[in-house]
Amino acid sequence: MTFNENLIREAAYYNWQNAGCPFGQDEKFWNMAIEQIYGSKATKSCCSSSCSAKKTATKTAAKKSTSSSKSKSKK
Repeated sequence: MTFNENLIREAAYYNWQNAGCPFGQDEKFWNMAIEQIYGSKATKSCCSSSCSAKKTATKTAAKKSTSSSKSKSKK
């Protein structure tokens, strides 16, 4: 099964935003996005090393978005 990382990242980000941007739950939202897109079987077949890199990318993107949103609202 081929995963579209950008699609998963975007879904994870929107799930995270809709949950109120909780800290430290990047893995939860990454897996939730995979399940929403590919079904529950996909998370069981996903290897931990590739997921770790993708989760880190999602976490970094979410932090950047949050910090840029905060700086815009302060102006």
